[in-house]
Amino acid sequence: MKKSSLPVSRKFYSEICDRIRFSFSLNRPSLIEEAIATVDSYITCGAEPDEYTDPSVLLMFNLLRPEIDKAIKRSQRAREISSKRKSGQPTAASSGKDETSRPMDNNGNTASSESESTEPEEEERPILNRRMRRLIQQERKRAVRQRIKPLYSR
Repeated sequence: MKKSSLPVSRKFYSEICDRIRFSFSLNRPSLIEEAIATVDSYITCGAEPDEYTDPSVLLMFNLLRPEIDKAIKRSQRAREISSKRKSGQPTAASSGKDETSRPMDNNGNTASSESESTEPEEEERPILNRRMRRLIQQERKRAVRQRIKPLYSR
């Protein structure tokens, strides 16, 4: 297959073909070409195997299908980012505003840039492990119960 006709990377395509060749070379080498043709037709035009396809080829295709779908989406996203970069529009990766690079708070949530810019900088609290957070929570509950207890004893 030519590079321009594939909606997936050459590396991914060659790995899939190698896996098919290895799997079928062990027991049924005659099905290698049929299995690769089935994957090719799915990758290029989205055609699923027909009902007359050999069951072992169908099994191989169904095992590889989720990986192929992910690779198609990943390549499509990469091409969109590349075309935006070539046209001069800033992308999330090039502007440094990637979701994965944001700091995380104690609860594991990413901090938003709006809240960082509007609030004055506070002293940084250390990240507490689960045991310490649980102790703090229990102390707060105990203090609330102590304040409420006199109200009910009257």
